[in-house]
Amino acid sequence: MSRRGLLCLFLLLSASCAGTAGAAADAPFLWQVEGPKATHYLLGSVHLLPEAAGDLPAGIQDAYDASDSVVFETDIGALQQPQVQIAMMAAARSQQGLKAEIGDKMYAQLVKHAAHIGMPVSACDPFRSWFCAMTLEVFSYRKAGFSGDNGIDRQIYGWAHEDGKDVRWLEQPAVHVGLFTTMSDALSREFLASALDDSGGDAGDDPGELLRAWKDNDVDAIETLDKQLKAGYPEVYQHLLSERNRSWMPQLKRLMDGASPQLVVVGAAHLVGPDGLVAQLRARGYKVLPYVAIDSQLMTMDRPPLLSTALHR
Repeated sequence: MSRRGLLCLFLLLSASCAGTAGAAADAPFLWQVEGPKATHYLLGSVHLLPEAAGDLPAGIQDAYDASDSVVFETDIGALQQPQVQIAMMAAARSQQGLKAEIGDKMYAQLVKHAAHIGMPVSACDPFRSWFCAMTLEVFSYRKAGFSGDNGIDRQIYGWAHEDGKDVRWLEQPAVHVGLFTTMSDALSREFLASALDDSGGDAGDDPGELLRAWKDNDVDAIETLDKQLKAGYPEVYQHLLSERNRSWMPQLKRLMDGASPQLVVVGAAHLVGPDGLVAQLRARGYKVLPYVAIDSQLMTMDRPPLLSTALHR
């Protein structure tokens, strides 16, 4: 899988990539955090799923049932508002056109890549390079049958509203959208370069490969993508991943110290590696273990596992 595939785990807008339900693991990319007053959960999400995906794995449903509140990266409902989408599209327009913005060499790469995935390059021509990067990702994964409407975030967001659970977020919608709309020209070009990177071969173009990594709870595969992005495109890595993780920690720590159980749902790439939220929470003294491992320990202590009340979903 190429480092290009990691973009799919970053973008909560109507942008990239993959994930699955009906997973091989009972609780893929789910960790349990022992706070001083309550047990909380961290879920590594993917923002698009195939239409044929089944119910989310039982462990995720159990963690949802055990939580009083659900915390997302941002306000998913606000991102779906037409005025937000219109504003983003206006900010995405390039005054001079994409080719003038990125130069002949990168534009030739884009033409080649667009032909490879069957996308007309004209879909990018009027826009800035950051929007072109998102367009490439969306095109590939929607072509493979993936949709944001089926994403893990959207499903759990729907559950919470249906059940009347408290919904919170780690960054305001304007901040989330601004991650892209306020990119400098240099960072925007680097973001597109990362989307065009073919260093991982054809596997990086296969939505099924990233889907497999998530459903099989292949943390090492996602962490490898983190490392590749950090090495090849450090400014993109810092802007979309490590800086956001650091900015979320004060709020996340307050939630973990509270008495109300929380389910925190963020892109899977935010949880793994030395800059990930799991490592940062552990460094601050929290006991963070994979959910299945915790569940096994509870069973050996003759304590019943959590029973899901969401089987109707």
